[in-house]
Amino acid sequence: MSFLWKLGVLFGLVLVIFGGGAFATYELFLKQAPRKPTKGNDAVVTPTPDPGIALLDQAKQLIAKGNIGDGKRLLISIFQSFPKSTKADEARKTVGDMNIQDFFSPQPSADKKEYVVARGDSIAKISAKTKAAPELIFKANGLEGLMIQPGQKFIIPSGQFTVQIFIGQQAVELLNHGEFFRWYKALDFHLPPNMTSGQLKVIGKEAWSGGARVAFGERKFVGSSRWVVLSGSGVTFYSETSPNTPNVPKPRFGVQLASEDMEELFALLLKDTPVTINK
Repeated sequence: MSFLWKLGVLFGLVLVIFGGGAFATYELFLKQAPRKPTKGNDAVVTPTPDPGIALLDQAKQLIAKGNIGDGKRLLISIFQSFPKSTKADEARKTVGDMNIQDFFSPQPSADKKEYVVARGDSIAKISAKTKAAPELIFKANGLEGLMIQPGQKFIIPSGQFTVQIFIGQQAVELLNHGEFFRWYKALDFHLPPNMTSGQLKVIGKEAWSGGARVAFGERKFVGSSRWVVLSGSGVTFYSETSPNTPNVPKPRFGVQLASEDMEELFALLLKDTPVTINK
């Protein structure tokens, strides 16, 4: 075997041994994993956390500890600062329930007056004296009938209410002294096609049963369908307590609310209450 041939064999063995090791090193330690292509090279977007979730939990903890004021303010901040939060509607409902409970409670406040029933009084007469709706007096004092006795003490709550109709959200917001008080989600919503904004007011309240109007104090008033009629184009807030056999045909234009919501709103609103329509 010639010297040159032996040298060639030796060189080949060196290439096999060291070349294989280098290849293995590259495969194991240096080679990068292939990148999976994304559609259109879109960047991966990390979802933004919903701040309303943590705020709602904090508010509930504060309320449970008796810190009602701070808990309530935190709830309001959810739907005012983060209206698109998944917890905004829950926060609105909780604050609204708290407001209604406070408003109709016997606890004294700046918006409540005490009235002592005099001889010859009736709910209608007390309503005329205090400028409070008879339905409001009835509800605020938990009355089950119209019989009242001299010397009875009534709580007469009052508010400075205004209403906003939100077309986009198909909802009604009730304000008291310019601040959020209650939120009502519409069951049906149909305004005039050209009405995108405007200033209306309450011009009347009606109760319907069996196709006829009924007055407060009549037997059929309880369970009747309630209407609050607004100025301009016949827009009406309304409810229907008997959907299978309606008490009255639906108004041409209006916002239908749940019966319990409409009964509440019916008691709170007075004639000439301002109503604003917003997009």
